[in-house]
Amino acid sequence: MQKVLFITDDLAQKKPLKSGLLEQGFGVVPVTSAEFLAEKFVAPPVDVVVLDVERCAVDTIKLCHAVKRERALKTTPLVLLVTEAQLGTLDFAVGIEDYLTLPISPKRLAERLKFLVWKLHRVELKNGYSRGGLAIDFQRYEVHVDGAPVDVTYKEFELLKFLAMHSGTVFSREALLDKVWGYDYYGGTRTVDVHIRRLRSKIETGRAIYIETVRNVGYKFTADAPA
Repeated sequence: MQKVLFITDDLAQKKPLKSGLLEQGFGVVPVTSAEFLAEKFVAPPVDVVVLDVERCAVDTIKLCHAVKRERALKTTPLVLLVTEAQLGTLDFAVGIEDYLTLPISPKRLAERLKFLVWKLHRVELKNGYSRGGLAIDFQRYEVHVDGAPVDVTYKEFELLKFLAMHSGTVFSREALLDKVWGYDYYGGTRTVDVHIRRLRSKIETGRAIYIETVRNVGYKFTADAPA
């Protein structure tokens, strides 16, 4: 399930949009601008942030900067909902990935968000992978969770990279040994279990689940991560 952080100061008017996203299979976390800026607020891992600018009580640029300062949201696409009159006032230098003009139907909003998330993930797989709080840099061999670096071994990285690049596909332990360790590796399948267990302990913090065990088969990188 893809999740949306919906920042709006007029939830009553935007309730149809929230309901429409839920009907289209999104998880929605609604929050006002004041709640978002409060010190106690902790940004959840989401796939996209939607900022309703129409009746926002806070300066848009200030709020956009605040979104991008959040560790869990730094690489998360930010989409603005604006009125026709507000066009021409947007500053894309503050990290805006897209905008949609109000009024908009819930179905069109959902389809646009699905396309944006798909497009960004497709591009990211060339040089890395980013999902929720997990970021993998394929070129630098670096892994970050919620912005913090994670120390992984070479084989742990190769295993994680392979699973992430084939998100949703189930692989047996034998297949992973062949793809990651190579056909000439003579170790047993327990090697895979050990590396999976170590990876999980390093990247699955809080409620996040990235690697799923498929009983009697093997493992897969879950497309719905994090939980």
